[in-house]
Amino acid sequence: MSGEKTYMPEAVLPPKENRVANSTQRLTPLEIQKASTEIKRFMEQRFEQDLKLTKHCTPLAFMSGTGVNDDLDGSESKQPVKFIVPNRFVPRGLIVEPKKGEKNEYEMPCEVVQSLANWKRLMLKRLDCEVGTGLYCDSTSIRKGYKGDVTHSVIADQWDFEIRIEESDRTVPTLRNFVKTIWKMITDAEDYILQKYPHILMDGHPTSNKRLPKEITFITSEELHEMYPNLTVHERETAIVRKHGAVFIQGMGWPMKDGSAPEEVRSPSYDDWNLNGDIMVLQPLTEYRHEISSMGIRVNKQSLLAQLAHRGMSHQANYEYQKNLIDGKLPFSYGGGLGISRLLMLILRTGHIGEVQVGLWHDAHFKQAREAGINMIPDRILDE
Repeated sequence: MSGEKTYMPEAVLPPKENRVANSTQRLTPLEIQKASTEIKRFMEQRFEQDLKLTKHCTPLAFMSGTGVNDDLDGSESKQPVKFIVPNRFVPRGLIVEPKKGEKNEYEMPCEVVQSLANWKRLMLKRLDCEVGTGLYCDSTSIRKGYKGDVTHSVIADQWDFEIRIEESDRTVPTLRNFVKTIWKMITDAEDYILQKYPHILMDGHPTSNKRLPKEITFITSEELHEMYPNLTVHERETAIVRKHGAVFIQGMGWPMKDGSAPEEVRSPSYDDWNLNGDIMVLQPLTEYRHEISSMGIRVNKQSLLAQLAHRGMSHQANYEYQKNLIDGKLPFSYGGGLGISRLLMLILRTGHIGEVQVGLWHDAHFKQAREAGINMIPDRILDE
């Protein structure tokens, strides 16, 4: 455990006085699954009703080297899980090794989906979506570079959505109107599920009075940095959600004006860094920032080339996807991802994402969570 006394720092866990308010103390594992399903159905109906989206089948992997997959922040640790599809016929039950030096022209280098940001834009064109309509998908990816904790899992599940817009819609007001619509969907989902499962809240406990605000506060990453210049990124995000309950932090990717690091490093190929952002909320049990969505207006030719140059990735302009975008062959769009398990953890008031999702966790993680009264869903038989 790299010299650490515990898998997770104690500060990552919900405060001890809040652990009793974890809904898994009052809802059975079966009730958690039923409530989770109802939230998912509610949100999908609203994607279709409020945003005029059609649900689409979802890829699990892409061919490597096309520029379609998301490379996240571009670091080695965040590289996608890769594998080879040999496309060789092997009789059932036999192990047939290729002959030494044998070349296979049908072999395919592939990688697990990181996100569907670029792919969805391709689908808008394929489906011939009208302006103001689009698609959404259930997306599951593997983020092998993450160390699992209360809100981070190596399994990332989200609703990926994409909406066709006009070039003239590439504005801050357009971005904020989309955010307000999605925020209304989220607060309505909380109202809906708490009415059906009121015992999610623990009567008399201070957390029972903490509800999502009906209005979301907008702030730019530059404004946030100026407000809390001496705090770390997560500390200032926690400070702002403790003040407002829920915020949309606009502008993720470019460094601050004083030359300090950006609020968050972003891939240069999907969001326009001036027209994107994250929804952050105060998680009532953990009492710190809880990111539930990243979204934005997608890059055009100018913003793509500028962002690639900034990241030293101008060579990616020669990738098939990026070339099509530069040549004006893809529609303008707005899109993003809304974390499914993150939202369930928030609305169902659980103290750990592993209580609503089957993740991949180290034995030491299970042990520490169990000792904190957290009932994580296992992927295997565990020693009690």
